[in-house]
Amino acid sequence: MELSKFDILQYRWLGREEGYSALEHEVIFKDLCSGCGVCESVCPDDVIDVDEYPKLTGECTNCGYCLALCPRAFLSFGDAEKKLFGEIDEGLLGHVEEMIAAKAVNKNVLKEGQDGGFVTALVRYLLKNKLVDGAIVSGIDDDNPWKTKPMLVTKENELNKTGGTRYSNSASIRMLKEANKRGINNIAMVGVPCQIEGLRKIQNYPIDDVKLPNVKFTIALFCKGNFLFDGLMKNLISKKNKIDLKDMTRIDIKGKNVIVNIGDDEILIPLKEAHEYLRAGCKSCHDFVSRLSDFSVGSVGSPKEFSTIIARTKEGKQILNKMQRDKIIDVQKLKLEKPGIEMIDLLQKIKERDAKKINRKRIMDVLPLPYKNLRF
Repeated sequence: MELSKFDILQYRWLGREEGYSALEHEVIFKDLCSGCGVCESVCPDDVIDVDEYPKLTGECTNCGYCLALCPRAFLSFGDAEKKLFGEIDEGLLGHVEEMIAAKAVNKNVLKEGQDGGFVTALVRYLLKNKLVDGAIVSGIDDDNPWKTKPMLVTKENELNKTGGTRYSNSASIRMLKEANKRGINNIAMVGVPCQIEGLRKIQNYPIDDVKLPNVKFTIALFCKGNFLFDGLMKNLISKKNKIDLKDMTRIDIKGKNVIVNIGDDEILIPLKEAHEYLRAGCKSCHDFVSRLSDFSVGSVGSPKEFSTIIARTKEGKQILNKMQRDKIIDVQKLKLEKPGIEMIDLLQKIKERDAKKINRKRIMDVLPLPYKNLRF
């Protein structure tokens, strides 16, 4: 859907009249918030703090930037794809320059990473070759086991123990403001689709007095949804399954199970039990493969210990080729049939279908009675 300048101005005027309250009523209270961190990064008064959800920590001056730049307020995927790739790709997976299965060669990266360690290997490569000055990644809070926290790193060794997946929110975009304060301009950002959407929103609808660093590369993880930390980790894993979070060495979701590792031991928890703690905002998201990223990465479709990589730009494709040539990654071709590319297509279709159901229900719930039988 294309947005007119009038549509955008309406959001800006609403934000300026009501300030942070407009963000609450239009996004947060409607269970649309993804916790991406855009609102914190663009707040000129530093009075918004995002953990799993935003909260106001000081006096709002009603600039309206938080609502104007929130990707859940509005975002034109078509407009964003045209600006990024010059066209709108009608395929399920979006614009693709290269699609492969890959894993890191370095054994330490393999051990620390998830499903092949490709993301860690890529970020290390970008830093080592000075293609970026820093990278926004997700780490773990030292004082709260398995609680995610966004991090800004500038050296390869700072990536130690940032590999792997936690399945709960890391408000990564909030670190754009930190990068700006530290004078780190060209950066890479690792995130999930909603966070990449937030970044594209900032880039595509610029506000003159919001100055943020240049994000040169975006690396997105395939995502079916994130879970609330207290729900997944504290209630389901720790309380219900009697697992001490300090003893956990890994968490993964495969098929119908949440797989928790304690050393070499695996504990299987039915995934349906975790669904109770899925973020409400994730249910409205239709983008499994992150169509607006430079690189999309996930385990789906690849052999064991490999990651599926979609490079969406020519520069991204060149980087993959150089990493293979320099023996940083091992590469395999993806199969077309299940469990290869066909499985990725299927999960994208499922996410689109489920999001349409949820969003249709949202619309029907607010329609006046005579219109509740509309078909769309």
